[in-house]
Amino acid sequence: MKFTIKKLLLACLLTACFGNILTAKDIGLYLAPKFIFNIGDSGIQKEGDEKNTMNMYIGGGISIGYNFDVLSKYSTLRIEFEYLYRNPTPNNAYLNNIQSMQMHTFLAAAYYDINFIYINYDNKDSIRSVMHKGKRPVMSIYLGFLVGGALNTCIMNTIYEYNGLFKYSSYYNELQFLYGAGGGLAFHLTPVLSLDLGYRIILNLESKFTHDAAVSVRFNF
Repeated sequence: MKFTIKKLLLACLLTACFGNILTAKDIGLYLAPKFIFNIGDSGIQKEGDEKNTMNMYIGGGISIGYNFDVLSKYSTLRIEFEYLYRNPTPNNAYLNNIQSMQMHTFLAAAYYDINFIYINYDNKDSIRSVMHKGKRPVMSIYLGFLVGGALNTCIMNTIYEYNGLFKYSSYYNELQFLYGAGGGLAFHLTPVLSLDLGYRIILNLESKFTHDAAVSVRFNF
């Protein structure tokens, strides 16, 4: 887990450096490291508990996207592709003798941003400043939908009795189709740097759903 966090922090640092090297633009391509907390009903009730165990995952990843000012000068349409690794917490519960399950999700998303707070920003090199006559947005809300898949690595715990108990683990991979919807708040800290606080609900073909709380930093370049 510590190794995963270190890799994500390194990705943030490299992204920031890369964004500063290039001539950044406030409309166009962007890169966004993401951190995520996921929770969902396991469907399993442990002995002594009154409710089902809630499975939780913590992880992160990165997304790449593109801003389009095509529908309205007050709004932005974004297309985004993301990869997230989700690491399970120790108290999760699983069926079929599964001891633990790691998740890799690959999602494509479309978001519609609605800008609603502006400040003065007179910069002829800024597309947003020119479009908004010397102003730029500092806050927006966004709504969108997602579709994609998950690669789940299921780790099995098998016990054999031979002069005592011996444990060994094996694993297998399974694929899932995912879809969902989400929204959130975006704080445009600078013309090319935005902080996103988002929520998504993700479903699979069995109509089981989980909840994502995500934090990301968007670097336009």
